Amino acid sequence: MAVESELRTVQVQPAFFAEKAQPYGLSIFNRAVHFVTYTRTVMESRKILPNIDDFLPRVMLGGPLVQSDFERLVADIDLLRRSSSRVLGQNSQDLVFALLSFILHYKAQTSSPIFKKVATRILENCITFTKCIVQNIDDPSVIKHLHNCAEASIILEDAKCGIYIANTYYNCGISLWRTSRKADAVSMWRTSVELHRHFLSSEDFPTLLKKLERLAIADIELKNFMEASTTLSEAISIAVQEVADNLTVVTSVASLSVIASKFPEIDRLLTMYVNVSVRCCENSRFAFRFDLEVACEGIILEWILRILVASRKVATHRLIEALIGLLYEIYGDRYPIRYARAVVSVLPLAVENNNKEQALKTAENVVKRLQERDYQEDTGLAKYAEDLTASCSLYISILEYQLQVPNSVVISYSVKLWQELTERPNLEDIIVDRDILLSNLQMLSDFLNLRGNVKSQILILQCLQKIVDGASPQLYLQCNIALAKAYLGLGYSGRAAEYLKLSQKVSKSSDMSADDVTMLYLAEIEYLVSVGNFERAQEKIAIIGKNYKQQDEDFTDVGSESEKVPNISTSKPDILAAMHYTISLLLMEYGCHNEALSYAKASIKAYNSLIFQKSRRLSGKERASVELDYSLPDMWSCALCLVRSHAQVAMIYDHQGLVRETEFYLVEALKLSQSLRRHTSPSYYQIALGDFYSRSGNLTKAKDLLSAAIRDDTLVENHMHKTQLETALSKYFQESSAEEQEYERYAAAESTLLAAIASPQKSRNSEALEDMLSQLTITTTKKSKLKAKPRDEFFYINRIRATILRLKSRYFVCHEEWQEAEAVLQDSALLSTVPRDRALQNMAESHLHFIFAGSLLQSDPVFTVLQDSAISIPNVSKTTGKGTKDSSSSTAISGAQTRGRKIKSSTSSLSATKKDLADVQKILGRARQLVLESYFVASKICSAYEKQTISNHLGQVLLLQSAIGSMKDDAYCPAANYFFELSKGLSLVKDVSAADQTSFPADDIFDSNFSHSKVLDLNAFQKEYVDIIPHRWAAVSISLLEDSEHLIVSRFQANESPFLLRLPLNRHCSRDADEDSFSFSDALSEMQNIISKSNETAQASRSILNGAKAQKQQWWAERRSLDMNLKELLANMEYSWLGGFKGILSGNIRNRDLLSKFSSSFIMILKKHLPTRRTLRTRQGSRLKTPEVKIDPRVFELFISLGDPAETDNTEMLEDLIYFVLDILQFHGECNAYDELDMDQIVVDIQEILRSYYESLEDDDDKVEHIVLILDKTVHMFPWESLPCLRGLSISRLPSLSSLRSILQNYRGQKINVEKGAYILNPSTDLVNTQNLFQSQFDSFDGWSGIVARSPSEAEFRSILSSNDIVLYFGHGGGEQYIRPSQIKSLDKCAATFLLGCSSGALHSSGTFEPWGTPMNYLIAGCPLLVANLWDVTDKDIDKFSHEMFQLWGLYDLASRVTTKKVTAETYTIGDAMAKARDICNLKYLNGAAPVLYGIPLDLMNKI
Repeated sequence: MAVESELRTVQVQPAFFAEKAQPYGLSIFNRAVHFVTYTRTVMESRKILPNIDDFLPRVMLGGPLVQSDFERLVADIDLLRRSSSRVLGQNSQDLVFALLSFILHYKAQTSSPIFKKVATRILENCITFTKCIVQNIDDPSVIKHLHNCAEASIILEDAKCGIYIANTYYNCGISLWRTSRKADAVSMWRTSVELHRHFLSSEDFPTLLKKLERLAIADIELKNFMEASTTLSEAISIAVQEVADNLTVVTSVASLSVIASKFPEIDRLLTMYVNVSVRCCENSRFAFRFDLEVACEGIILEWILRILVASRKVATHRLIEALIGLLYEIYGDRYPIRYARAVVSVLPLAVENNNKEQALKTAENVVKRLQERDYQEDTGLAKYAEDLTASCSLYISILEYQLQVPNSVVISYSVKLWQELTERPNLEDIIVDRDILLSNLQMLSDFLNLRGNVKSQILILQCLQKIVDGASPQLYLQCNIALAKAYLGLGYSGRAAEYLKLSQKVSKSSDMSADDVTMLYLAEIEYLVSVGNFERAQEKIAIIGKNYKQQDEDFTDVGSESEKVPNISTSKPDILAAMHYTISLLLMEYGCHNEALSYAKASIKAYNSLIFQKSRRLSGKERASVELDYSLPDMWSCALCLVRSHAQVAMIYDHQGLVRETEFYLVEALKLSQSLRRHTSPSYYQIALGDFYSRSGNLTKAKDLLSAAIRDDTLVENHMHKTQLETALSKYFQESSAEEQEYERYAAAESTLLAAIASPQKSRNSEALEDMLSQLTITTTKKSKLKAKPRDEFFYINRIRATILRLKSRYFVCHEEWQEAEAVLQDSALLSTVPRDRALQNMAESHLHFIFAGSLLQSDPVFTVLQDSAISIPNVSKTTGKGTKDSSSSTAISGAQTRGRKIKSSTSSLSATKKDLADVQKILGRARQLVLESYFVASKICSAYEKQTISNHLGQVLLLQSAIGSMKDDAYCPAANYFFELSKGLSLVKDVSAADQTSFPADDIFDSNFSHSKVLDLNAFQKEYVDIIPHRWAAVSISLLEDSEHLIVSRFQANESPFLLRLPLNRHCSRDADEDSFSFSDALSEMQNIISKSNETAQASRSILNGAKAQKQQWWAERRSLDMNLKELLANMEYSWLGGFKGILSGNIRNRDLLSKFSSSFIMILKKHLPTRRTLRTRQGSRLKTPEVKIDPRVFELFISLGDPAETDNTEMLEDLIYFVLDILQFHGECNAYDELDMDQIVVDIQEILRSYYESLEDDDDKVEHIVLILDKTVHMFPWESLPCLRGLSISRLPSLSSLRSILQNYRGQKINVEKGAYILNPSTDLVNTQNLFQSQFDSFDGWSGIVARSPSEAEFRSILSSNDIVLYFGHGGGEQYIRPSQIKSLDKCAATFLLGCSSGALHSSGTFEPWGTPMNYLIAGCPLLVANLWDVTDKDIDKFSHEMFQLWGLYDLASRVTTKKVTAETYTIGDAMAKARDICNLKYLNGAAPVLYGIPLDLMNKI
């Protein structure tokens, strides 16, 4: 007691305490006890906490302890704890934590009840200070105290304190996370979880799950994916164990979607777990295994599988494969429904992966297992078997399609299963997942659409529509739009309108997306275009365009019908692409072909971009080059639209007559279609391409494609494709001259359409339909609403049928079955309502009238020879002749339409027509009027071929009217030429690029194309196309009529009315049976044979000329023979085809005064020899005079043009013209018996007056200096320039008067700057002789650049053409191997060019299309002068020709830098130089006739 008393008076200084205690001889243990007592006493007396830095070393004693002594120490420690709490309160925390350290030091003594009790009290005291720990988290000693508390709670197994401390750790982590000390926070949370896990009880599951989830989230953010995965795995196991019994029960009877909805916490954890697993699998293998009961583990793995599939990430594929393997191990045969459910969930991804064979095998095994109906432990899930079987069947079909394993049975089985399943009243109870069902039905619909099974697609869409009706407005709208498009594709306009009306109702829903509303608008526009309601379609496009430009405004539709337009989206690529395509459709109907092409190309560009983005996403690759796989489901829709856009571009190019471009885009469409359809036959595009090849003259390719299309089984379902095939076959047989098969195909096509109209696919309620259609009918101011007629239900089908009927009528007309032709045209007239159809209908009716009139003339004794007689406009003067006069005397021809006319009035009278001239004149007048009624619309909206056909037909009608004297020549002479000429060269247009992605067509573009003048101004034609021809030039147009039996030759000179001739090719045979027939096909065949053999021998020249002498002699003999054959062919063409009319081509001298004198003398000869011109006396003695027909002076010019009879024998030519004059007189009422005339004497008399004419002619009379030949697509291959009558003249050629006008407007009066030139010499390095001949000369040209003995780059070639005035090319071909046609055609300016290689000037015939070739490319680029070769030539002759041509033209003198003064040598125009240079060739025709001049002859600019 003395000691204790002393200690109470001592200050609390440990060192001092030791000094005082030591003398008393106390033991170490007792000193510790007394130190505790001393500390307590000081604290109680002074109310302060002593310095306890040495407290723990003094009370934590080592060595063995007697239990009683230790318990006494513990008791004193407890007294100290209580005193500190009582005396110091919150300030005692340091002492309390020091006491806790004491407890931890003696943790081995926990078996002592007193120690455990005291320790627990100390721990509880420490816990009261944990709030301070959170507040002072940055103090290291505080963290140490927390760790001590945690350790103590574990040692003492105090769950309550342990959980509390675990929560403290968690709160500390939150505090650290907020201050961005994220790694420390994660450490705190991990400790909290470990401590919580130690004291885990069922009541603490939610808290622990929360902590695990938070820890996992933190690890994910810190990219500690493996740690996060481990944490989440534990959390999932805990969560599942908590609900294991309930989960097992639910799993045995419910679908996975139901299970996920019942356990949202597990779903959330699994989702996180899957996301982490995807990250982990990139670096290491990840095992999805949990320590759970089999059924629970299986459902968790399925659950994970479901989440992985929903993520649709490429990185998940390996994980999914692993999971399927685990599920098979777990489920095996015990749980077949669950395993099937798992397999079905991954099949959407399987169709996107590479391992499709294994997926197909697995799906087939699942179906086989389910069909056994032995469900083992899955009996409670048996109700889902049908759904799973249908799903597997769907994906089996898709996988077989992707693997190119044809099996249409599986597809049909799948469609049947889905139909039966969706018709069940308890559908929701028997499907695994509603969302999966909808997804599967949508995929099946897309798949059927892809395969062309449109009717099956409609069945599936109707099932889908039924399911989503009232449940999902957005999907319901999409479904109705898809149904409308499907029915529209089948031609069922009424059903399409029905579904569009339903779509309109649901589109007003407030939750409808802008994308869906926009797609509805586009579908409506497509429908309106298909039924011919173009004005309403244009209004809807205007609404979309206005909304796009002013996104923040609300818009009201134009017109009296107030139509509010909600949220139209125009920003997404797929919507923009669809919009551009739809705009293109409408622009085509308005005749805006270039604009339509631009928008169609824009849609291709947009779809390509979209497909590339999808491919990159599906492949998981970011690099630029991604392999496109169109068989993937995500690609189907865009790829089909891309194919359709290619077909639209092809159709527009077809419309414009551009054969190469049409072929390219059709081939691309077919390739894309084949990539999509794979083993199935893409019949639609095969048919389209086959039809194209038939029309372009390639019957071999056409046959192959059409034969392949016939084998397509989808034709059974799609009557539109079947009709298209029948129509294409009819065209093929027509081109093959198989008339019976042609008609059979027409009949089959019409029967197919009639069967389609009679099918049950028509609208179910015609009254309701009429109302629906009226809602889609245009309403504008000043116009009443036009309600749809019942036949509008099959509007598009009827349009196709009208086309077929018109084709049938043409067949009947060709076989002179007038009544049948008349009947089918009456039917087609009722179905032809849109402008283009009406124009073609009028053309068909006019054709019937024209041919019927011709047949009547054939039976007339006067006009029976008309078919074999030459016809001209003009032929007689306007004041003479008999026949009905035309009421019009102006040079304007009206084309006003008569929309209200009745069809019967136009055709029904034909069969009862009297066979006299007056009736024929009426019929021809009606034929003319029918075409004029719609000619101006046709010129805007019809195709190039249709325009040519209509124009040529109208020209022939006018010719026939002129021949029989039923119109005034002065009014219709330029009109006939107008129609014959301005339909040529329509394909000479520059290509257009894709429209800007954000552009919309201007509103006035639609109106401008139908607001054109209804009057043809012939004065404008004369002024703009004829009078601009330079003085002393003439343009001569040569065309072949469709029957290939008549040439149309027209001559144009400035300030003179055109002169037009129709020349029967075999007219000589009709007059002289001994004459050999020489048809166009004969000449063409011979010309092609000469060119073919010439090309062969020219290409073999190098090897043969370096070979044996015998070979060279044989080669030369063959070449000379070909040269002679060509000369004879041209002479035969001139004699047989032109005969006495050859003067229309030449440039012989004309003198007006002498011509007048010649005409008078000619009339006197007629009076001398023709009985109709003699004066007679009647019985009463009065004098009678037969009415004289006054011959037009242009006819007499033909006689003058034959030349001086003193220089050439023109007897036969004169006879040809004399018969022409006699025919004119006969057709106008002066009938003479030809056999009774003294033809020889007439010839002699005319030769005499011709001789007198030329004797009086002076040299200074006007002479034509240059002739431009306008050659149509059928006659371009002949070297007309080398006809005997043209040989030696300056001649150039062009495809149309329009192209001549364009060049004259740009280059009239201009000259070639000889200092701006370039040359490409021997680019292939094998034309050494050519290089040696020209290089030194070209090197001397001042300011010229050249490429010698190397290939130019495309950029170099393009630059040379665009930056120079003249370009010389001496190489093979026309340089096509160095520059693409598109690059040439896109030039804004092109130099005068000389392409002196083989066949550089050849054009390739393409059936009904315009020919194509290098010259066309240069003309489109604006090249004013192009010299090129029509066929292959040998280099030596063509080099001689070129050298002589340049010399005569003056190029060498003017371009040479050594020229210092004006050239004194005589020079010629390029046309004359070419004409003279031909004769320098060794083979004057085989090589000399090959070079031709396209364009006009430009002169060289003298640089001095």
